[in-house]
Amino acid sequence: MIDMVFEAFRKASESTMQMPLEIYRGWTQQMLSSHPMATGMSFDWTRALQRRWSELVVETLHKHRESLDAAYRSGIQLIEQTFRVSDAKSSEEVRRMSEELWRKLLDVLKQQSESQVRDFQNWAARSIDIQRASA
Repeated sequence: MIDMVFEAFRKASESTMQMPLEIYRGWTQQMLSSHPMATGMSFDWTRALQRRWSELVVETLHKHRESLDAAYRSGIQLIEQTFRVSDAKSSEEVRRMSEELWRKLLDVLKQQSESQVRDFQNWAARSIDIQRASA
């Protein structure tokens, strides 16, 4: 059972890291395509656009760090509770504690997913606003 909890937490952590990498790849491509030599825009206009993009990137990275911190705190709490299962005095207590662990793990995964979707929606909206302002 402990192996399953660790494996589920590992998979959740990997997926948590994958989405921001895809976002940053997109940012890099957009930043390169907005270079003044490629677009014919004035240097000052492009510099302002790049500054807004960089602010968005830094803000998103801070939110991602906070999300990872929360995920690690939850993971540590789940691991601590997993070790307490060995203190159970009956099979019924082991079952109850195991169900509680799984419920909490699913809640953590749900919260992480919802947070990622919200962050992505905010990033997309602000990204579109920046693109519109540059057009």
